[in-house]
Amino acid sequence: MGGAGGRHKAAIRGDRHRLRRRRRPVPQLGALPASRALIPVVVLSGGAATTLRRLAATAYPDEGCGVLVGTVEDGSVSVVEVTSGRNLVGDRSRDRYELDPAAIVLAERRARGAGLDVVGFWHSHPDHPARPSPLDSERAWPDYAYLIVAVAAGVAVDLRAYSLPDSGGELTERGLRIDAAAPAA
Repeated sequence: MGGAGGRHKAAIRGDRHRLRRRRRPVPQLGALPASRALIPVVVLSGGAATTLRRLAATAYPDEGCGVLVGTVEDGSVSVVEVTSGRNLVGDRSRDRYELDPAAIVLAERRARGAGLDVVGFWHSHPDHPARPSPLDSERAWPDYAYLIVAVAAGVAVDLRAYSLPDSGGELTERGLRIDAAAPAA
């Protein structure tokens, strides 16, 4: 229920990673497609959906978090790979998350090598609905998909997709389709 590094910039000091609030999305190594502003639907490959549920359940009772890798076409986001990252929040990790910036950098490099992009972020809500908290919306970046997984007693029970309008405000629910025939990366 925390934030996926919302409007943050990674500041690396030695081996310690910190996030700082920013008013615009984190600069990416690759160019971001302009069509990402309005995300009507998020399509998740069957393999990516399975991985996402497993990672969220494994993180229980803490919030798990990570990066979504895939493509953007005609505004729709296709996710073919889901990665996990370290939750930097220690004392509130059951109801907050802060994705390690190193996980974003690593996912971006791997995505570029495969001809893909970082298209969004995911996190879990242990024993809480798959709906964004006010803090989730506050820390979200426009132009990215956000998947929230509800986990109850260690089992992923619900999965929903959201995005933040360019104008800001609150994360808005988007269509989510799991494509069992789509290959995972």
